[in-house]
Amino acid sequence: MISFAETSFLFAFYFPRDASEAAIGKVQGSVPPIRISALVKYEFLQAAWFQVWLREKGQSRGMNQSDVQSGLAAFETDFEQGLWNVAQVDWDGALRNAETLAVNYTPRYGVRALDLLHIAVAQELGVDEFLTFDANQRRIAEAEGMKVLI
Repeated sequence: MISFAETSFLFAFYFPRDASEAAIGKVQGSVPPIRISALVKYEFLQAAWFQVWLREKGQSRGMNQSDVQSGLAAFETDFEQGLWNVAQVDWDGALRNAETLAVNYTPRYGVRALDLLHIAVAQELGVDEFLTFDANQRRIAEAEGMKVLI
C-alpha cells in the first residue's frame, strides 16, 4: 500500500496532541517509505516554527523552541533513514487538479488552498491511502474515492 501523509499527520506524529497515538500506530503498521511532497515538508517546517512564534506572543497553544527543534530533528533523522520519501510531483497536473477541486468543494466546505493541493498531489501520485487528521481534507479525499486514515 502506498500512503501519502500531509502536514497534520506529520504534526501529530512528531508533536504530542490528541491524534498522536493514531499517527504513531499508523506509522508503526506501515511499510516505509510513506510519501510526502516538498510542499508538505515545507508546510510542516513552517508550521512548527509558527508554533514558536505563537508561544513567544503569549499564545497558550504555541510550543517552545526546544520542543520544536527536537521534533524537527527527529523528522530529519527519520527522513534520512527512509521513513518519509519526497515524491516527484507533476506540479502542473497537480495544480490543474487542485483548480477542479477548488471549484467542486471550496464553495461548500471553505477549503484552504494548501489542503486542496495536498489532495491533488496525492491523486497525481496515485496513492492508495491519504493520511490526515484535517476534517475538511478527510471529507474531500473520501469524496474523491481515496482511503483515508481516520
